[in-house]
Amino acid sequence: MESRLSQNPSAAKTGTNLSQTIRALDWWEHKLSPLFATIYATAFLLNLSVASLWPLLLLALAALAPGAAYVSVINDLTDIEDDLASGKPNRLAGRSPAFVAAALACCILPGIAVALYWRQDPLLLSIYLAAWVSFSLYSLPPVRLKSRGAMGPLADASGAHLFPTLLVVCLVYRWGGFPLDPVWLAGVAAWSICFGLRGILWHQLSDLQNDEKIGLKTFVRHRTVTQLRWMGNRVIFPFEAAAFALILWRAGSLLALLFLGLYALLEWSRTAMWRTHLVVMVPREPYRIVMHEYYEVFYPLAFLLSSAARHPPDALIIAAHLLLFPRRAIQTLRDAFKLLRQAANMYLR
Repeated sequence: MESRLSQNPSAAKTGTNLSQTIRALDWWEHKLSPLFATIYATAFLLNLSVASLWPLLLLALAALAPGAAYVSVINDLTDIEDDLASGKPNRLAGRSPAFVAAALACCILPGIAVALYWRQDPLLLSIYLAAWVSFSLYSLPPVRLKSRGAMGPLADASGAHLFPTLLVVCLVYRWGGFPLDPVWLAGVAAWSICFGLRGILWHQLSDLQNDEKIGLKTFVRHRTVTQLRWMGNRVIFPFEAAAFALILWRAGSLLALLFLGLYALLEWSRTAMWRTHLVVMVPREPYRIVMHEYYEVFYPLAFLLSSAARHPPDALIIAAHLLLFPRRAIQTLRDAFKLLRQAANMYLR
């Protein structure tokens, strides 16, 4: 381990602190904000005040963040040799074994604490552990599903999205004392696995050139861009959209539908005025991935505002959510103002 970690000392500059080592900026809002939005949507469905769920929200954060950080650490740890061979920066290259052990401990020990907390609840414990197992199977040898074709994306999407989403939904049902709704569970499961598949396949496509240099057998290396685009546009995204439509219909928030229209208008404006490409999965510069912004910004705010109309104290959670996940919301607001200003200038001419 010592020799592999110290072969490229300069690469250590890519990870100067723990936050950078766990790649928090890569997953904090992208993964956690949609998960919290699903908590809000489930609470709205069950007519529970989100503000009354504040201990559950803290527990969910304590459970989900260590797992997401663990993914980043083990991905970098198990990719060191491949990244060095392909010339790709690696945040753990050049780090001492003690630093790596400390980073892993910061992820695993909180996860163990949460698992022990749920030791008397087989359902929550099994779903929580399933996410960690999926993460590990994707990256760690000798299994290392990352290099075993289709099983890799399925494992990553399950660990990063499917199991965490099922976990937070079951948490809300447990908290409220309601029996699980199979239709709601089926909808969030189908949506989350498709959303996760698009994410990991986009990631593999982004790494395609590096993976080709070292002969890493990821799923996308054995598919043409045309095949992948067809898969995303005709299979994965239609199922994702249908499942998400079921979620919105079942929850019954008109504001979520209104926000969907606002999001569509915003993306149309970017496409028309900034010439960006809205893509499902396969990059096409300059591009934006369809629905990501909605899931991270509009989805949670729609259900928080809808819930606040029923339970006024829930307005406090809106502020808390924006404090936790500010970056994407601020960027959305900036883009909206820029587009409005640009449109006004064009009209005045």
